[in-house]
Amino acid sequence: MSSAAPDAPLDQAAVLAALRARMARLEGSGRARGEAGPVPVCERLPLPDGGLARSALHEVLATAPGCGAAFCALLLARTGGTVLWIASGRDELLAWPPGLARCGLAPANLILVRAGRWPDALWAMEEALRCPAVTGAVLALAWDTNRQAGDSRLDLTATRRLQLAAEAGGALGLLLRPNTADPAPTAAVTRWRIGPLPTAEAGAGLDEPRWQLELLRVRGGTPGGPWAVTWRAAEGRLDLERGETASAARASRGASA
Repeated sequence: MSSAAPDAPLDQAAVLAALRARMARLEGSGRARGEAGPVPVCERLPLPDGGLARSALHEVLATAPGCGAAFCALLLARTGGTVLWIASGRDELLAWPPGLARCGLAPANLILVRAGRWPDALWAMEEALRCPAVTGAVLALAWDTNRQAGDSRLDLTATRRLQLAAEAGGALGLLLRPNTADPAPTAAVTRWRIGPLPTAEAGAGLDEPRWQLELLRVRGGTPGGPWAVTWRAAEGRLDLERGETASAARASRGASA
């Protein structure tokens, strides 16, 4: 779903009608409200309640767009229902469904939205998080040399609105944005940083990428990392690598002390 021209405003009524029709066709793949627990990330990571809180907003700061998109995709896939991928402006910010499928996100559960203007992208994200048939949504900020541009538009007020929308609708909200040296303040419950690592095993290929994952901020918990993790596409599992498990366990004990 995309706008007719990059600078044209969204026909919001038409977008809502189209989304409602799509949701009606996907009825039954939505979430059972109040029944699901936290969204799992990686076993043995020291997270409050063992995963990412639903009905909440989370940020992913990526040093490269590919690893950030993959991490968001595997989290959205674990929400168990219909998800939206929202991008503002350029087509390259949209998800590539075959690539996201390697992260467990089935194309049948994915709705793509491209908004030519930033206010429309923010509106679409807020509406998605409030929709009871949506299990998760990601808002992808522009990836360019002026990395602070996205931060200036997505300020504390905007993230508070998105957090309130997630609380009202029960969805998992993700903000995918370029990593910066001094990230703007946020109302998100967690803030992560992710970056690519060299492949450790010969022949691992695209189905077993390695990432450096760091928890920069978590409400009600203790930040941690960085940790080296590997995505095992065949098993649908994010593994904490050897040598990282002990340090994560120590961090978990420290946080609970």
